[in-house]
Amino acid sequence: MEPAPKPEYITVSPKLERGKIFSVFIPFAGCPHHCIFCAQEQQTGAGKQNVTEAIAKAKVDFPEFLAKTKSPLIDIAFYGGTFTAINEEDFSLCLAFFKFCKELAQKNGKFLLGRCSTRPDALAPERLQQLKTVGIDLIELGIQSFDDAVLNQSKRGYSKETAIHACQTVLARDFKLGIQLMAGLPNQNQAVFLKDAETALCLHPHCMRYYPCLVPEKTPLARLFGEGKYTPWSNEKCIETLGKALAMAWQANTPVIRLTVAPEQEFDTHLAAGPRHPSLGSDIMGYAFYTALKDALVKHEQPARRICIPAKYQGCFFGTKNWLKKKYAELIPLEAVIFDNEQSEQITIIF
Repeated sequence: MEPAPKPEYITVSPKLERGKIFSVFIPFAGCPHHCIFCAQEQQTGAGKQNVTEAIAKAKVDFPEFLAKTKSPLIDIAFYGGTFTAINEEDFSLCLAFFKFCKELAQKNGKFLLGRCSTRPDALAPERLQQLKTVGIDLIELGIQSFDDAVLNQSKRGYSKETAIHACQTVLARDFKLGIQLMAGLPNQNQAVFLKDAETALCLHPHCMRYYPCLVPEKTPLARLFGEGKYTPWSNEKCIETLGKALAMAWQANTPVIRLTVAPEQEFDTHLAAGPRHPSLGSDIMGYAFYTALKDALVKHEQPARRICIPAKYQGCFFGTKNWLKKKYAELIPLEAVIFDNEQSEQITIIF
């Protein structure tokens, strides 16, 4: 008699062990040009301000943030713009602010981490050394795509080769690597995006972000959309594609720390088109569960007797208004699904 197959375990949403985030937004700073999809002022809600103004505000806000934060770990995050390409005076100002935060945190018995976001073609060795010296440990690269045709159409200004080399450079310099990808760019279909996700995961990033491509008003992408030269993805296509990509990240044990563009009233008011819905992230999670279970069952080539889902994910498992129930019913007996163990981060499949 053959032994019964062992249970299959799938880790859901591996956590990124970082501190409580204090964000410093510097929209467009250091950017060589505006990308066709970019509307950072509306997206961040930071408004138009220079780096000096942003740092002055952050220096006032940080002590209050520190006093209210119970976490022993703080994470200073420089977002917006191309952080490693801002001018020397502004860059020094940002690093001085980071040192100020670090010293203040230490006096209050807390530990400080630091992260920044930048482009893959803006990694001058001297800038990387300066980041390393002050203690910034995570660099997120706005790759968007590893496909040359997509990069060219989106006027990103670099190639797949440059993007891969940048990821390798960050890791070789002993930084943690974050990779940001965008789904639904011009000239990008589902297969291209999933190939981008595969390429990214093979580079072993510390974390990833998946952003749907949206169409803010008054951007070059909005003009293409208005001329009928660009068709944004539907909510359904976005959910299916990012759900599959999220399941791939789970399989690689890589945290995906963002699935959608964060809500921002001014940004949403000036949005012309694109996949946007209050439950979009939840439905992407639901499709990732479906994809992960389907892949596991296909691999074992036999039905499951019981499937245990962490109770915390019960709200998204079947999707908004249970739209995934029919798909699950074609895959497994629904009575085999149980929700238990609120603290667990694993799907358990018992054959």
